[in-house]
Order: sequence, then C-alpha cells, then structure tokens
Amino acid sequence: MNSRILLALLVITGTVFAASSFVLAIDGSGSMNANRINGSTRFEVARDAAICMVDSMREGDEGAIFVFEDSHTITLVKGFTTNKNSLKSALRGMDSEFGATDLKGGINLSSSYALANASNGNKFVIVLSDGGAASAALNQTAAYFHNNGISSISVVGLGVKDNVSAGKTLAGIADNGGGKFYSTFDYLSPCDAFRASYNDGIGNERSGFCPLFLVLPLFAAAGLACRWHG
Repeated sequence: MNSRILLALLVITGTVFAASSFVLAIDGSGSMNANRINGSTRFEVARDAAICMVDSMREGDEGAIFVFEDSHTITLVKGFTTNKNSLKSALRGMDSEFGATDLKGGINLSSSYALANASNGNKFVIVLSDGGAASAALNQTAAYFHNNGISSISVVGLGVKDNVSAGKTLAGIADNGGGKFYSTFDYLSPCDAFRASYNDGIGNERSGFCPLFLVLPLFAAAGLACRWHG
C-alpha cells in the first residue's frame, strides 16, 4: 500500500505544470489595413483571432501585447497580465498608424520585454503578420532570443503560405526562433491557428517538475497515509 501511494504522488508531481508567459506581437503595417479578408481588414481579423485565443488561456498564464510597424512605431498595447478581460479590452482598443513593416524591431522589443518582465520560466512570443522583407539580420535576431531565454518564437501567417515570398520570410523567423509557422490557410479559422501556436508554446514547459513547495506537502500527506494504513 505504501509504495502505491508514493508512486501515485510521483505521477502527480510529474504532471503539475508551471505557468507560462507569452507576448503577442501583431503586425500593424499598411498591408494589414489595405488587404481585406471576407470584408474585414487583416488587422481586424488579427485582433478578433487574438481575442479568441485569449479566451482559451490557461489559468495562471500571463500575456502581453505589442503592435509593430516601422522602427519608430512599436507600441506596448498591454503589459503582462493574467486577466483575460483586460487583455481582450486592450486588443479591442488597439490602434495602428499602418506604416512600414519592421519585423526585426517587433521581435526585438517584444522578446526583450518578455525577458525583462515575465513572471514565469517559460517565455514565448507569437508573431502575427502578413509578411515582410527577408534578411539575415531578421533570422539572427530570432535565433539570438531563442538561445537566450525565449523558449520559442512562433509565427502566424495571415493569408500567406510558407512557400511564397512573404511566407518564407515568416517561416524563417519561426525556424530560427525555435517555433513553428502557422498559415491561416491550413486552419478552419485564424483563431484556430492562434490556438495552435499558443498550445505549442505552453507545451515547452511540460517537461519540468512542479516546484519543491508543491511537492513537500504531497510527501507529508504520503507519510500520514502510510502511518494510517501501517
């Protein structure tokens, strides 16, 4: 009986997952406003899909939101919070001047913010964009942050495939950032693509065990149970 109880507790401690911190970096460039999908601008589609994703957040996870355009207009829309309603309100109210596309700057600031301000060990970034200019510096930036504390930088490609020029740029970010590329064409809705990127992001922390302060009470309970059945 004693060994069975201890085995059960070991299984429990191996399946208690820590919380995660994520940053949504949303493209606010001119193409996101000019190009429409079913009557809505791509920026509106991105906003609504992000709101949908926030609804599926796990309890305890925290999120933040950036909108990026050119190098002079990269905005922190909402700092880290676990409050879903606060995140959704920020998404509904986010705005953009629809300038150029600075993917490198958006990744740089959102990843730097995550490293400096996240409360949780697993930190990941989800970029949403309809593409931009490819460059070695862009891929190097994604690789740098992946190698220095960001578990993954995944990219949701809005209205682009990974086998076209714009999609190849976005897929390159994900490849170098330790994440995945999700084309919205491959999902029933943009919301599904966002959810897939979020679920993969939180999956990065599942190999760890729960903290010691959670394990000790369980083993104390095991000791009492063993005495009771002894």
